[in-house]
Amino acid sequence: MTIDPAWRDFAALWGAGLSTLLVLAKLLPSRPRFHLEPGDRPSSDLTLRIINPAKNMRLVRELFRYQLGGSQKALGIYTRKTPLHLAGVPGSLLVVIKGEEQKEVSINCIINQDQTENNRWLVCFGWQGQWIIPVWFPVPIYISTKRAGRLNAAL
Repeated sequence: MTIDPAWRDFAALWGAGLSTLLVLAKLLPSRPRFHLEPGDRPSSDLTLRIINPAKNMRLVRELFRYQLGGSQKALGIYTRKTPLHLAGVPGSLLVVIKGEEQKEVSINCIINQDQTENNRWLVCFGWQGQWIIPVWFPVPIYISTKRAGRLNAAL
């Protein structure tokens, strides 16, 4: 027995796949946008602006961080309301963003005075939208001291 697919079979598969994608796009909540901007201090800080375009609230949390290079082990990620003892602790950041609003998260890339070394991290934030889908969707952000210096020098 041989299978001889006709154009109708391909059209049926295409229609089923397309309708599945359209239903999933409606069910998945709209994704927050993450933008890196220059920070408060000229050479060491970055600001991560998280914009929620949806009408519903979003939770954003730091899932993990991985150091890609450099000797500095500390990276400060905090908001204005973060307690001081939790500013550099991995996984301690949890931000609630109301519908159609934005929040700023400060990132301190250089703790020590050695600004010539390129310290690099991959920080993975997760966001969660509605209670229907209780999954944290990951968003990786690349952070480096060279990038922070370039962004702040552009001012």
